Amino acid sequence: MKKKLIKNVVLGLLFVLALSTTALADSDGTKIEKNVDGIKADLILSSDTLKTGDNELTIKLYDTKGQPIENANVKVTADMPGNNMDDMKMNNSKPEAIDFKPGHEKGEYTGTVNFSDKGNWTIKTDFTAANQEKMADFDVKVSSSGPNWFVIGGFLGLVALIIIIAAVSKSKKKASAA
Repeated sequence: MKKKLIKNVVLGLLFVLALSTTALADSDGTKIEKNVDGIKADLILSSDTLKTGDNELTIKLYDTKGQPIENANVKVTADMPGNNMDDMKMNNSKPEAIDFKPGHEKGEYTGTVNFSDKGNWTIKTDFTAANQEKMADFDVKVSSSGPNWFVIGGFLGLVALIIIIAAVSKSKKKASAA
């Protein structure tokens, strides 16, 4: 009976620890709003912070009445202002425009933007609304991608718990054999 209770408690702890690690790794994201000639453009980040590498971004467009704008042609470029390209003797090429595709909701457009370096970036959004081309610029800060310490800590805690349980059960077997 006592072994069954210990087993159930340990399994419950493992389950809670595994779920808490997943919950801490998730995020609701951040929204940045801009108004351009009565058109509302929202930039929604998939997490609270942007990291170097690929990042999923969402643009939501609303007309002057607050209704979602459908069938818009949305192009996004990410540019790092003051990146001193001239000083590095590199080609002065313009950032590549990324076509955002319609998302799951009306007025929603999604795409993946790759940030090559940490620092301040400007996300330039060109879109067509009411047969007129509009532009909205969003200033964002990109940080270096690195390990997620909540996830790593959760797994280390799980491993430590397994080792402790194994040591306790081994010492109980030795004590009962003697």
